[in-house]
Amino acid sequence: MNKKGIWPVIAVIMTAIILSGWYYAFYYNKQNFESSAEGTFLPEEYEPQYHVFEATINVNKNKFDQLLIEHRIDLREGSLKYALYNPNGKLVEKGEVKAGTPFAKTLKVKPIKGEWMAKYYINKETDGHYLLKMKSS
Repeated sequence: MNKKGIWPVIAVIMTAIILSGWYYAFYYNKQNFESSAEGTFLPEEYEPQYHVFEATINVNKNKFDQLLIEHRIDLREGSLKYALYNPNGKLVEKGEVKAGTPFAKTLKVKPIKGEWMAKYYINKETDGHYLLKMKSS
């Protein structure tokens, strides 16, 4: 091979090395994460001093583009208020759910490592179920 013919070969090899590095850094090296918390609220177990129920999910990976949060609440009776906080203590979402109107919402947020917390403010009539699921996207 002459000197003029070697440069295109070197350029092709270097391009392949750079593209392989980008593929590894941005696609292959991504982490998968999935975790959930669920529970039931029963009126017969209600105690006024425990009117705030907390559910936590520890996100221990963050090498992915988005964190998908699926939140479902289904009440047979009563109502509740909820608040979702990221690991920095910042409020992500809050709302109120009443019996007869199932709540289902999916949020896409920036992945932050640490303990995410949902607070459920219940009352003596609250009767139902919640599911909080987080996964990488």
